[in-house]
Amino acid sequence: MMGSRPVREPAELVIWSASALLGLVVGIGTAFILWSQLHRGADQVVLDGAIIAIATGLSLVAVAVDNVIARLFIWAACAAMVIAFFAGATMFASLVG
Repeated sequence: MMGSRPVREPAELVIWSASALLGLVVGIGTAFILWSQLHRGADQVVLDGAIIAIATGLSLVAVAVDNVIARLFIWAACAAMVIAFFAGATMFASLVG
């Protein structure tokens, strides 16, 4: 007897984990790109509002997506983008400067 779990469950776990981790990487990368391009030229309040608006818009798009894995990817990317943008400014400054 091989066990009581079907073979596809570990594969689905790998797919879900890889999608979430890829979303985190994409979100952090997007936050770094946006911060490095916009931190000098834009007013900070406008920039903060733009990041929140982008994340909110993408989260609403994720609600409309039928595929659960794609929804997980988008939400992970949005959350990572917002957290990295607001918490990682000092680390981004050390990378750029």
